[in-house]
Amino acid sequence: MFPMTSSLVRTAFETVAPHISNLEEMKRLVNEIEKISESLDSVIHELETRMDNAEVTFRTDIRILINECRHLGKRTTHR
Repeated sequence: MFPMTSSLVRTAFETVAPHISNLEEMKRLVNEIEKISESLDSVIHELETRMDNAEVTFRTDIRILINECRHLGKRTTHR
């Protein structure tokens, strides 16, 4: 389990925002998940859960965010 400050998901979102199709919807999702998640694992789990019923482009946006969260998580644990 990766410890996480709430800023990790926010940082990941800000990094990938230029590649996101549903920007406003993703902003709302990030705000919501930031409030309820305490670790990187819980963020990723919550995002994966949201993908289940999402339409195709939003699912892709979520996948992009998940990949960036994992990338940042690896970078912060290897310092």
